[in-house]
Amino acid sequence: MLFDAHGDILTDMFEQTTKGNKNSFKSRHLTHYKNAGITHSIFVNWTDPKTDDSKLFNKIFENAFKEINENKDIFKVCLNYADMEQSLKEDKIGVILGMEGIMQLEDVNQLKDLYKKGVRHAGLTWNEVNKFSAGLSSETEGLTLLGKEILTEMEKLGMIIDLAHSNPRSFNEIIDYTNGPIIISHGNTKALCNHIRNYTDEQLNMIKNRNGVIGICGIASFIAEDKENQTVQYMAKHIDYAVNLIGIDHVGIGFDVCYYLNEKATSNNVEGFETMSDAPNLFVELEKMGYSSTDIDKIKYQNFARIIKQVLR
Repeated sequence: MLFDAHGDILTDMFEQTTKGNKNSFKSRHLTHYKNAGITHSIFVNWTDPKTDDSKLFNKIFENAFKEINENKDIFKVCLNYADMEQSLKEDKIGVILGMEGIMQLEDVNQLKDLYKKGVRHAGLTWNEVNKFSAGLSSETEGLTLLGKEILTEMEKLGMIIDLAHSNPRSFNEIIDYTNGPIIISHGNTKALCNHIRNYTDEQLNMIKNRNGVIGICGIASFIAEDKENQTVQYMAKHIDYAVNLIGIDHVGIGFDVCYYLNEKATSNNVEGFETMSDAPNLFVELEKMGYSSTDIDKIKYQNFARIIKQVLR
């Protein structure tokens, strides 16, 4: 089993539909997901903050609900852990529907409506500053009153709160305001790569203290600043660093393979992890580093499964 905590699939589905390619997951991604061994994933709606289309967020979801419903032979939407177990029995990809930023979300009422439709995950911001919270484009702004209202409702409903893309102030304020387990769906360790999207030892320990999980990701620039280290081996080093810092129970996978959103791109540009099909190479590297099958299973699946058991109802 393999749980990928972050994939921009809902956005890709929409973009492909606008080009006339309906039910695109089967033609563009299914073989890669099978080769990777991915059994479950958080599929997110990423709405470009720079869009001029005020309805884009809603359009992406409308298309996603339709396409996933039309492909029940390969997908099972998971509302809780029992659904994840059932998706395994049915040999389907267990999908948790999520939001990578909620810039265009209207209010708590719309959040409740999306919850009724199956959405179970959200980060308050991508890199932008919005009415709910501040992303990495700002060093000074943080969580707002509207953001607190959303977080209160998310915890009440039972939704996964994601700190990926939050700036340091928002990160701290979301931690302080909430109570349950919390995640970083995709990001790496700042100690090994000083990228703005990576996380300090202090932040990783905050995740540990909340019984949360960080999903180590496969974006080349998050893995290493120099191209020669943008490899699957160095990605494994990020996992190893995080495990040594915060423990084996708090590290998972959030691949964030998203090169497919760029029409001209055909590769993830990470040596040994060019496409999702290469995901098994990462676990081979962990084996070489001395990780047991028990510990690798925690990283691949069990740690995020624990969060789902605790949070989703």
